[in-house]
Amino acid sequence: MLSTLKLGRAVAQRAWPHTRAVAAVPAVTFNEVKFVKEDVEKVMMELPDYNFYEMKESVPNPYQGTTLDRSILLDPPVPALAQPKVEFSKLENGMKIASIDKQGLTARLGLYVHAGSRFETSANFGVAHMVSLMGYKSTAHLSHLRTVKTLEQLGAHESTAAKAGREDIMYQVEMQREYLPLVAPLMVGNVLFPRLLPWEVKSAQKEVAAARNAMQASPDDMVSEMLHKAAYCNNTLGISPLASDRSMPYFTPETIRNFMLDHFAPERMVLVGVNVAHADLSKWAMRSFADYNAIPLKKREETKAVYTGGD
Repeated sequence: MLSTLKLGRAVAQRAWPHTRAVAAVPAVTFNEVKFVKEDVEKVMMELPDYNFYEMKESVPNPYQGTTLDRSILLDPPVPALAQPKVEFSKLENGMKIASIDKQGLTARLGLYVHAGSRFETSANFGVAHMVSLMGYKSTAHLSHLRTVKTLEQLGAHESTAAKAGREDIMYQVEMQREYLPLVAPLMVGNVLFPRLLPWEVKSAQKEVAAARNAMQASPDDMVSEMLHKAAYCNNTLGISPLASDRSMPYFTPETIRNFMLDHFAPERMVLVGVNVAHADLSKWAMRSFADYNAIPLKKREETKAVYTGGD
């Protein structure tokens, strides 16, 4: 996920210039992607072969015992080498898209929302972490069970994650590149129409303690956390991206939904892809938003980080 993370941070720096500088990024031009009303049947024809309920009988491995010096391809394809380049687009609703195709077979997608813990208030400390814990749960299109089973059948369940940071909340998936048409709408569903069912929210509460224990078991993470708190005590970047025990009383669907309504506008999102065709990524991102009303952009106070550390 490192390539996706680096590209996402770089694009975010261009999209949200008031944030901290993470790298020197040259000026880029975003190609606008218009929303298009398409025929559903034709769109469905573009989806890769996939059967959610298919259960295959196990068969012997026909390549067992084959050594690495022997090709198993009868007609190996001729590689079409091309210089990788970073491409940029922007949807009609303001969401930015960036990708680079290194022609690898494994693709990586990252969806970044500029809504990290620095935007929390005393009334909702820990809400960014709560939002990330509800990643890949039930949406208007898929139940939690069906989401998990879909990712399992795509071989992406081990690489799927949602993580809250101080600047942003990140959703990421790694899968075979041909499954982009299935994974892109699934990711967008997390930020466009999550159901935030009460029993799923309650079940996620136990993950707060697990996340804090994992951080405390990592010296590097603990040092980073303590440095941030010392440098920006009780403001912006000093607010922990992890929820605490005192956050539990307001770990509710309403708290999470209100935070998303305030911060999850498409203008604050960046979709990043590695080893995907940029035209395909833009097309499926557009299709994921085309028929739905996204959260409108709300003006928010951009509080400047106040350094409280020593000289």
